[in-house]
Amino acid sequence: MVMKKEFMRERFGRGSFFILAVIFAACIVIQVFIAGLSIFVSPVNWMNHTMFVHLFGMNLPLLLFVTALIGKIPKWAYLHTFGLLVFIFAMYFTANITDNIPWAGALHPILAMILFMQSAVMVMNSWKMIVKKQVIEGVE
Repeated sequence: MVMKKEFMRERFGRGSFFILAVIFAACIVIQVFIAGLSIFVSPVNWMNHTMFVHLFGMNLPLLLFVTALIGKIPKWAYLHTFGLLVFIFAMYFTANITDNIPWAGALHPILAMILFMQSAVMVMNSWKMIVKKQVIEGVE
């Protein structure tokens, strides 16, 4: 009974980690889309761009960390999650330091691309982990 409970907790944590990783990657795409709206449609959308990041920016990586603990996910998940937090901080920094260091703003979209690539790798790795775990344990 204890073994099954432990298996279910781990499975829940890994599944939740995967879902949150997908949501985070989708949020990055939406955030880039909103930035495009701001540039090509109307500058009014900058407020949406700024507000949207507050919904997912720090919250989802922290939830990813918690679900990694629950799912007993390997060390790569913690490193990727920490990397997301570092790059999000760098995004805030490059967006707000442009008055003092104008060229720093040019790093902002590059960091967005890195964040998306990192989140895509997290999605792929967590999917492989779930599928591999199911095959190993005979759950198909």
